[in-house]
Amino acid sequence: MLLLAPLVASAAIEDKQVALCASMSGSVERLACYDEIASTNNLAPKTVATTSAGKGQWSTSTSTDPLTDKSIYIAILDASSGRGRFGDGIDLVVRCSKGQTDFYINWASFLGTESISVTHRIGRAKAVKSSWVVSTDHKSSFFPGSPVASLKAMIGADTFVANVTPYSENPITATFDISGAGEAMKEIRTACKW
Repeated sequence: MLLLAPLVASAAIEDKQVALCASMSGSVERLACYDEIASTNNLAPKTVATTSAGKGQWSTSTSTDPLTDKSIYIAILDASSGRGRFGDGIDLVVRCSKGQTDFYINWASFLGTESISVTHRIGRAKAVKSSWVVSTDHKSSFFPGSPVASLKAMIGADTFVANVTPYSENPITATFDISGAGEAMKEIRTACKW
């Protein structure tokens, strides 16, 4: 486990605390025990939820990359309609990490391997069809190239609609109420300088 290296290195953590966790038979209990040790000794990464005033249905958070100590800003929005293969919700995610903006949709369905055709529409603008990059877990599609122009357009709109046909499945259309996008992406825009 990744937590063991920092745990062993810290003089404040006693061997018997780690041994107690290691002796637990249930994996969930064991992990919770290690998490408690990490949290008690300020070794766990912190994710801070930010206030939601004016952000509509968006959820925002800021976490710290443990390798670089740089902030990662995230804005997530659940689809108001559309479901993945097993009924799981679809999420739209905007992230700023290491000065780079990412925009992707987690479809909660197997999409295939390298790329997939996604049709999307921002507000009342004309729908656009393009090839998006498939994530390593094959369930999300990343906007091709720089998403900044599209994200700026989203700030002035109320809806975002996207359509995809997962591998060997029926098409899925997800609708997002993106009102409040400007406020939700405020920290992302500042951190990624757009």
